[in-house]
Amino acid sequence: MKSSILFLKLQKRMEQYKSKVKHNESSFDEEDMSIQNIMSKYNLETFNEIINSSYPELDNEINEDELKDLENRIDNYFSLYAPDDEEFREFIKIISLYLIFIAKKPLHPLGIKFSNGTTLYKKDDIFYCTGKEVFIKDELSLCKCCIAQMN
Repeated sequence: MKSSILFLKLQKRMEQYKSKVKHNESSFDEEDMSIQNIMSKYNLETFNEIINSSYPELDNEINEDELKDLENRIDNYFSLYAPDDEEFREFIKIISLYLIFIAKKPLHPLGIKFSNGTTLYKKDDIFYCTGKEVFIKDELSLCKCCIAQMN
């Protein structure tokens, strides 16, 4: 599948969330450095990027097996941690597919600090995650799909 086709599909799927998502980043407490707040802000930025963008000029071929693998990993994650939140699961799928296959960005924002002290940073246009080495060991880890490299 061409990335332009995927982008248009994701953009169309995201339309259903327009009335449910607060589009204003000022609603976030800049002092709140909790992972939940940081991720919510990153997801909102990504949501706005999807909704307000026209497709980037590059039109790459996307491996549909990798696409399906990421979707399965998200389904697994939600079945473990939020089995009844189907709507949020679909929202996160759209965000994640866009980040990995269209925007070529990691699943977490730069500078995020996880509870175990690991972080995500960028050096010479390459994203690195100091926690990937640990988290990638989980059988259906989302880290296996993330573009961030191991530190």
